[in-house]
Amino acid sequence: MKRKVDQNRLAAVCLILLAIIYFYFNIFAPRWIPNFLRVGILRKPTNVLILGTDMTFASVTQQALPKVNARADTIVLLHADPIVGKINILSIPRDTLAAVPGYWPTKINAANAYGGSSLMVKTVENLTGTRIDYYIELRPQALIKIVNLLGGVKIYVEKDMRYVDRAQHLDINLKEGWQKLSGNQAHQYIRFRHDLFGDIGRVERQQKFFSALTQSLKKPSNIIKAPLAIILSLRELDTNMPLNQAIRLINFSRMAKITAYTASGEAANLPVVGSVWILDMTAFKQTIREHF
Repeated sequence: MKRKVDQNRLAAVCLILLAIIYFYFNIFAPRWIPNFLRVGILRKPTNVLILGTDMTFASVTQQALPKVNARADTIVLLHADPIVGKINILSIPRDTLAAVPGYWPTKINAANAYGGSSLMVKTVENLTGTRIDYYIELRPQALIKIVNLLGGVKIYVEKDMRYVDRAQHLDINLKEGWQKLSGNQAHQYIRFRHDLFGDIGRVERQQKFFSALTQSLKKPSNIIKAPLAIILSLRELDTNMPLNQAIRLINFSRMAKITAYTASGEAANLPVVGSVWILDMTAFKQTIREHF
């Protein structure tokens, strides 16, 4: 009888140890767990349109004013494929000339101001020929709160950046070199565009920052904070993605290989519309076909 009790205790201890090991690897090293045993990650390919908007008068004054749709400063199509373990992101410059449903061809970022996220989704779907499952619209305060909760994001600032735009409540003042950016500094970094490369340079910085943010999320101390980061920023988010799906996406991003692309093209000046980015449609369609 005693021997049977000891065997039961040993089996219970082994079961607990296995559970601890499984929990540890699922949270901190999920790539070591077979796909069918993983929990809390995506199960099928998913397309997400990520929008970062600029300031509106209401967001600058922080007053309870009627909602005003802002222009989309950041437009990113994210394709997450758990089958192959990859995330591809495509940055679409905000000045890209596009056919906005119901309007004349104009800069693609205007679609958000005209009709909010739903019109942005339709515009990007028409442009890419790709179905979008979810959208996430991030207002400036969302990014600031997330980065601050994670304790900052380490990144190399490639040059001194100085620019003031009082209408946008923007005061950019960053120095060259390795830095741990606070939420406000991160916002400055991804908004800066006043150099030789203009919006294309900003797109490259946004991709660089996204990579650094993903690395920060992989830290054990930040993994537990990820769901809290989403909850804290909900007031500054507009999305049709359920919370559990957002957590799955974040969890998958920690193990996926991430590759960034930029919609190639060239700058031009057109009557009425002004300075725009004309896509190289041959290269653009090839990128979509092969990676999205």
